[in-house]
Order: sequence, then structure tokens, then C-alpha cells
Amino acid sequence: MVKAQPQSRPYCDRPSSKNQPAAELTTSLEDAELTRSVLHRSAASLAIDCGEVQAAERLITRALAGNPPQVIASELKDLFIQINLPQSCERRGLSLAQLTP
Repeated sequence: MVKAQPQSRPYCDRPSSKNQPAAELTTSLEDAELTRSVLHRSAASLAIDCGEVQAAERLITRALAGNPPQVIASELKDLFIQINLPQSCERRGLSLAQLTP
């Protein structure tokens, strides 16, 4: 389970950061794909830091549904793995330590 990072705790007490609404405003702006992708990635990262996993997943999938630059798409996929790999391992009775050499 993803838990809020101590250094981000002061920002998590606010009703989601301002990045999330900004990211949502750009969802339909095809001409602003780089801006849209970066805002979604940043908002997803902040949501993860605040322990808001479902919000992060929603932001990641919205960003990937567009046409993000490859480097941003890779970072979004990494965030998705960061959220889901621990839960996936737990369901299978594995620990992350067992997966690393």
C-alpha cells in the first residue's frame, strides 16, 4: 500500500493539490499535449505522495489515453508500476525483495 510521504504531509491536508484540477482542465486540449501530460504526471506523483492511489491511477490513465511524449509516457508507466507492483506481489504471496537479484 502506498502511504503519504512525511515531507508531503502538509500539502496532503488540502483538498487535493491545485495540480489535479489543472490537469483535468487540460484533458481536452489536444494542442497542448506536452503541458497536459506533464500536469497529469505531476498531479499523479503528488497524489501518490499523499496516499491517494485511486486519484493517481485516474490521472495516469487519462494522461496515457492522450499522446504523451515517450519520456513522459515512460514516467507515467513507472508511476503506475510503483502503485501496483506491491499490491500485485502481495496478492501472489511474494515480496519485492524476492523479485530483485
